[in-house]
Amino acid sequence: MNHIFCVVCLLLFSPSHDGPFFASGIKVGESTQTTAIVQVRLTENESADFSRLPIFTEGLPVGEQSAIEMPDDVVPGMAGQVQMEYWIDGDESSRRSTNRVQVNETTDFTHQFRLTDLQPGSQYRFQVNARASADAADTASITGSLRTAPQASVSAPVTFIVTTCQAVRSVDAGRDGHVAYQQMLEFEPDFFVHTGDIVYYDKVPLARSASQARAKWHLMFAYGHQRNFHRFVTSYFMKDDHDTLKNDCWPGQRYGDLTFEQGCEIFRQQVCMGDSTYRTIRWGRDVQIWLTENRDFRSSNRDPDGPDKTILGQPQKDWLLRTVTESDATFKFIISPGPIVGPDKRGKADNHSNAAFAHEGQQLRDFIATQPNTYIICGDRHWQYHSVHPTGIEEFSCGALVDANSRFIATSATRAASWWCQSKAIRRPLNGFTLAKSMTQPDCLGYCTPNGLWPDVNGLPANDSLSCHCPCQSAAAGQE
Repeated sequence: MNHIFCVVCLLLFSPSHDGPFFASGIKVGESTQTTAIVQVRLTENESADFSRLPIFTEGLPVGEQSAIEMPDDVVPGMAGQVQMEYWIDGDESSRRSTNRVQVNETTDFTHQFRLTDLQPGSQYRFQVNARASADAADTASITGSLRTAPQASVSAPVTFIVTTCQAVRSVDAGRDGHVAYQQMLEFEPDFFVHTGDIVYYDKVPLARSASQARAKWHLMFAYGHQRNFHRFVTSYFMKDDHDTLKNDCWPGQRYGDLTFEQGCEIFRQQVCMGDSTYRTIRWGRDVQIWLTENRDFRSSNRDPDGPDKTILGQPQKDWLLRTVTESDATFKFIISPGPIVGPDKRGKADNHSNAAFAHEGQQLRDFIATQPNTYIICGDRHWQYHSVHPTGIEEFSCGALVDANSRFIATSATRAASWWCQSKAIRRPLNGFTLAKSMTQPDCLGYCTPNGLWPDVNGLPANDSLSCHCPCQSAAAGQE
């Protein structure tokens, strides 16, 4: 799959100079074997007003302080109609079209096309068209592709990418945003998972109201590299604290005029999302992922620890334990916004590796230790590591998307809650993302463990020695 990164080529085809347009691009996500969601937002202009604030294209140097507020009209929306055409790549006879749908300010000028009856393991092409009204001509079109998951009976190589922690203040490619998105696209992933902190409401430019919070989403996906990536790659979005409300938040809190409940609603509006923010996706015979929701159902961080204190909430925890146990996938990945094993930095009290949630954390670790070929990939931590718990559980931290958000934690052993885990950390403060591969090899009866890589923001391995081991014999034994 070849992609052209020329900014001119990324601009949406616009047969008219009048709106509406797609300044914030398009998002493709939530693919299963037969369904997918495509999210669009109609805008008044063809691009964001990047000249509004220097930070939009220059970022904020590390250590520099600012209290600048987020303008809420950098990518103004526009009412209009959207319609989508989609077809299996190479098969024009499969072309289908949706009805025209009216969008307005009630939904922040967004719409999510919920596609059904798709073919498993297929590449689809699509085009979304926009017009101002029923009697108007199309004013803009955007094209892209999506991929559906293979059936659970099909064994095929799988490549996916996980990342976390990006911000307006950390842009490193001007109007193109974050260069890591260009590099990730070069790996041609089957799908992409963002574990949260997609935007930071409580970091400059500050978003203390619902309109400012939405504006941060509009801007983040208006950058050139982000727009190009998300129109070609099937994505699964998760949220954490900063893109819900503020650092280490829980239900009932506020940040300025923005409430926790508003933050949850805005997230679901701005990304592709089905009925639940916690879900599991099967990607062929060999790979299944679980995406947890770590904000909506949690206790206050300040509550005393014990059996009733929770991050997941009982219904989600029951679902997680049941579905992981029932799965016959060769490799299972529990993808969490925050660490379950750690290490973490001192003073944290917000995730399952912290003493503040030791009871539920231990419950999860005890369970995962009983599940063969089950790995944890976590976000939130601003450094990349591979930790092995005494029970044998392996956790991979994907690290922040960009170097500007990186933290250097150089330690070979760290105390988390009341136990010791061995952790290998990246020995230089670089970040990027985690690339996981499931490969078919004859001597492994078709199975091989994911080859965990941590490319830096330029797509180069930051530390080759951190690749996972390859338990092909155990995978083969499981098939006997």
